[in-house]
Amino acid sequence: MKKFLALLLASVMTLALLAGCGGGNNDAPANNDAPANTDQNNTDQNSTDTPAPAPTDDGGIPVITWYQVGGGQPANIESWSEKVNAYLEEKIGVHLNIQCISWGPWGDKRSMIVQTNEPYDIIFGDSSNYANDVKMGAYADITDLLAEVPGITEAIPAEYLDAARLNGRIYGIPAYKDNAAQQFFVWTKEQVEAYFPNWANVHTIADATPALQALKDGTGEAPLLLNKDGISAIAGNRYDGMGVGLSALGISYYDGSNKVVAVYEQPDVMDQLKVLNQWMDGGLINSDAATANEATGMCGVGVAQGWPSSAAGWGVGRGAEVVVSTFGDPMLSTDTALGSLACISNSSPHKLEALKLLELVNTDTALRDMLSYGEEGVNFEYVDMEVTKDGQKVTEKRVHKLNGDWTLAAYTQGKTIHMTPEDTSEGNPYVDEILPQNENAVRSPAMGFAFDNSAVADKIAACQAIFMEYKGIIHTGTGDPEANVAAMMDAMRASGFDDVVAAVQEQLDAFLASK
Repeated sequence: MKKFLALLLASVMTLALLAGCGGGNNDAPANNDAPANTDQNNTDQNSTDTPAPAPTDDGGIPVITWYQVGGGQPANIESWSEKVNAYLEEKIGVHLNIQCISWGPWGDKRSMIVQTNEPYDIIFGDSSNYANDVKMGAYADITDLLAEVPGITEAIPAEYLDAARLNGRIYGIPAYKDNAAQQFFVWTKEQVEAYFPNWANVHTIADATPALQALKDGTGEAPLLLNKDGISAIAGNRYDGMGVGLSALGISYYDGSNKVVAVYEQPDVMDQLKVLNQWMDGGLINSDAATANEATGMCGVGVAQGWPSSAAGWGVGRGAEVVVSTFGDPMLSTDTALGSLACISNSSPHKLEALKLLELVNTDTALRDMLSYGEEGVNFEYVDMEVTKDGQKVTEKRVHKLNGDWTLAAYTQGKTIHMTPEDTSEGNPYVDEILPQNENAVRSPAMGFAFDNSAVADKIAACQAIFMEYKGIIHTGTGDPEANVAAMMDAMRASGFDDVVAAVQEQLDAFLASK
């Protein structure tokens, strides 16, 4: 990815390829897959991804071992560690042992580390694994220890910390970043300005139809290239899945009913699926989308999650300059709030020291920059940049990246709002774009709700397996959506879908009544 925010976000998880028209937008909560701001070109060329032993002290100084995901261990990790450890020793009397695992093996290796209780102090997690890991006793209850690190509760809004509560207790520190999930239509600038100059006013699926048709007429090619993930934001923009683990279930962000429903049967979703089917039938989407693992070629539009300045990176991913228009509102839920968590091992001998390290990450810009950008003088340098503020020229500090060799994914580490911005833009996207996006988000009424799936786990798994069979055709507009959704829901109901709905509704009602 390009310099600008290359290692920050998302999320998304799941995003630059989508803007580059290689897929649909993310089906999991933000940042479960490799997100848009992750430099995926820097994979494991610098590392064998073989974790080093976890030291417990270094000449009497506690060593905090922190597992992160990214592009593998950076080539200059030793020289970086010398500088970081000198800084940390002076600040809080600890040293840091970073272990960065590449995106590909991350899921399996992370599960093994957690399940076998391999020695570590901090590990990256998110809403997809948090509750289950806590249930198995993997993480320390840090609720009471937070009184020892007031910087964390001052730096992170209470609603995000509350979202991390399970049975009233906190087991992980959420990163204060782009916690609200905002989707964008990402347009290839040259094409859309030539064939549909009104692109900035496209904000819904229905709005997009004339734009896609104009691009098709102008280029003679399908403007929207999807893989089998399709466009999951059609449902995700309207319904909160509440971390249940069943994509076809949720509650509306908008209607205030707090009723758990089959989301694909709802009129506001079905109407959009019908438009998507019209796009497919009209040749506006690649015909093999439902089965394609990857869609290749230049396209006119994609869907991605991020913030406006993410366009710089998305354009690099597409190989062309892009412009963006918002697709729906920014949405805030427990899932999106917990897109990145730092969790402390229940077996760590340094729980308080690890928490003090996380406090410093979330409050100290110098340390935050070292984690995000790498080694000063090797991976980046600070520069003075003249910018315009309130009509006046002022000089501000910026980061200039010297290369793309720093492979840690910044969004996994902590608060991003206080990072030094890069020199690729006059503005500060962390403050000017991400903060307003979070603050103006539509908030789910189920923020903080954690579903106990013990009684229906097998039924959830069975229903989700059925969903995965239908997801490709439904999310890509392949075939009649009413017939496809009806067939999917018939199969799910035969596997216990309604029992899952009843169990979620009962627990949700109790949660809301207790607020």
